[in-house]
Amino acid sequence: MTRWTASAGLLTVALLALGPAVAPAAAADPIGDPVPQKDGKQALRLEVDTMTPRVITSSTPKLTISGRITNTGDRRVDDIQVKVQRGEPVESDAQLRDLSDQNTDSASSPFVDVAGKLDRGDSVQFKVTVAARGEKSLALTEPGVYPALVNVNGQPEYSGQARLAAVSLPLPVLSVPGGAAAKRKAAPAGLTFLWPVLDTQPRRLPTTDGQVVLADDSLAESLSVSGRLFGLVNSVSVAAAADSSLLRSMCFAVDPDLLQTVDAMTRGYKVRTASGSAVTGTGAAAAKEWLTRLQDLTKGQCVISVPYSDADLVALSRSGAVDLSSLAIGSSTIVAQLLAPVQPAKDLYWPAGGTLDQRTLVDVTASGPATVLADPGHLRSVRGKAPYEVTGLETAHPLRALPVDPLLSNTLVPAQGTGALQDGMAALLYRTVFDPKGSDQLIVAPPRRWTASVAELGIYLDLAQQLLGGGYATPQSLMQVTSGANRGTTVGLTYTPQDTAQEVPRAVTTNVVRVNATRRDLLNAMDDDNTTNVDPNQLLSPIQYGLLRGMSTAWRGHPERASAWVEYANQQVTALCGQVVVNDTGRPLTLASGDSPIPVHVSNGLPVAIIVRIHLTATAGLRPKAITDIRIPPQSARSQYIKAEVIRAGRFTLDASLTTRGGTQLGSTVRMEATSTSVGVITVAITGVAGGVLVLLVVIRLFRRVRAARAGSRAGTTSEVRIDG
Repeated sequence: MTRWTASAGLLTVALLALGPAVAPAAAADPIGDPVPQKDGKQALRLEVDTMTPRVITSSTPKLTISGRITNTGDRRVDDIQVKVQRGEPVESDAQLRDLSDQNTDSASSPFVDVAGKLDRGDSVQFKVTVAARGEKSLALTEPGVYPALVNVNGQPEYSGQARLAAVSLPLPVLSVPGGAAAKRKAAPAGLTFLWPVLDTQPRRLPTTDGQVVLADDSLAESLSVSGRLFGLVNSVSVAAAADSSLLRSMCFAVDPDLLQTVDAMTRGYKVRTASGSAVTGTGAAAAKEWLTRLQDLTKGQCVISVPYSDADLVALSRSGAVDLSSLAIGSSTIVAQLLAPVQPAKDLYWPAGGTLDQRTLVDVTASGPATVLADPGHLRSVRGKAPYEVTGLETAHPLRALPVDPLLSNTLVPAQGTGALQDGMAALLYRTVFDPKGSDQLIVAPPRRWTASVAELGIYLDLAQQLLGGGYATPQSLMQVTSGANRGTTVGLTYTPQDTAQEVPRAVTTNVVRVNATRRDLLNAMDDDNTTNVDPNQLLSPIQYGLLRGMSTAWRGHPERASAWVEYANQQVTALCGQVVVNDTGRPLTLASGDSPIPVHVSNGLPVAIIVRIHLTATAGLRPKAITDIRIPPQSARSQYIKAEVIRAGRFTLDASLTTRGGTQLGSTVRMEATSTSVGVITVAITGVAGGVLVLLVVIRLFRRVRAARAGSRAGTTSEVRIDG
């Protein structure tokens, strides 16, 4: 078991980040790796609340750890004691990743008595302080990153004394109290931070009436003081106020959807409740303050735009939704507008999962050269140094890859759903100061939706400033790296079945394509109208953006939530279609002649004109004739008279419906009733033919009678002659 994959059911440890004075206190976040017992049973749960300091320096001669121990077993535990012990400094990435597997018997503090007994379910606080050097200390003699262990012993009822809980954690030492400081490298690495400013999920619901409605009001909390997004911006602002060199190493990754939503919130917004109603949101002031802070912070700095709502570009590419993919990428203009005069870096992509498939790579290079910030584990046949030219693909424009540092980035991924940064701090110190392999270029890419607390962000940036200020690393702009010449090659990026499994699934993208096709057909049917000054594109664009929110990488692993957001967009399309209807007068129609027209009344509630096609179902005795498409002005009604041929007299039912020329259903089908007293042309024709036949039959009969009479007359004359003879 590694310290990155520990089960949530095992012991956890929490460290409260003791941030700078400007940062408010925050709740502790678990870090470290619980060490399982040999029998797999856990009698005690250990939680560490504070670790002071987080990095040992010459000015911090003692380490203090405090927390809580809880009896989670089925027996009382007696004689509970705690101590801290450490091993030798790590010498490789693997040792730092697998810290819980390292030996920690090199030195330790004495056991500290915590409780004489602890009954089932009971808890007790503990605190242990150990010197960095001297007697009964951790005996630190040189800087490095040490594996440390918080060890809890006790005696369960009916058993002997044993280790009942243990948690491993990294102990970074930059300088030893009363001893040596870490040596600076002859050529310090260039250090770059990709600082993510993304919401944890999309919030804005698609609306076509101009109203701003959010799915919840959690964004207001996140933008407020001590909120997550506030902390991401404010922590850098505070650090930069003390030393502006940190900003030279920063590049802010911003979501256009987040900026657009926050900007809309500043002018007032609604929040949908569980019952479906909308209430006024509470975050307008916080949104305005946060957006101003971000604008001030990013002025003159490196900024990149992720796709709109951080849409899954690979899933979009696979679905063939080229227009949505182009919209997602092209939304960097929103960032430029709302952070003006900042201009986001062009053609720079930071994909979720650190890779893109071949089709998407071809797509992103269609409009110009592209650089992908990639996981080095996905680069194939690498030669030389970064940046790498990608040589194994046929693309319209040059493509290159720039690897992020996997150790520095992955150790910032929250362990067990938390946001602690002790692992990340240890990795940063190790990579810049103690890594024997060394590197001239380090790019740190934290989790896209980073959940670190305000206090911990402050501590992490404080360490970064110590390293930059102490000459252990040099600030390096991402733009400085990307503008340089290629120094190596790679034949392409791998995209594994595991990467495919992480995508927004095909069941979701199929619905996205369907809804988008309907939206596109509606757009083709709509027409500009000067009386309303409404652009059909403006009316329908919220639906496109809504579909992109359904494709957000925030929904990776949550297909049901992705489907729900696609359905929001589908509901808007349905609502638009429902505003163009056939009006049911409720009165039967009377057709006085065989060619009486059938009136159909159509209403258009849309603020734009639309061309519709009327459909009347043929019924026995009535044949509607073909009609042309008609244009209905915005927010008005129009009657269309449809010619029909009445075949017989009587009552008829007709189903009237509307579609666009492309076949999209508009409104609902209306059943109409009609009565005709006309015999119809066919009936007249049949009657005429029947009358003609009858006359003919009478004539024939009369002819036969006359002929028979004449024949009888001749026969009588002949008989008389014979008698006379």
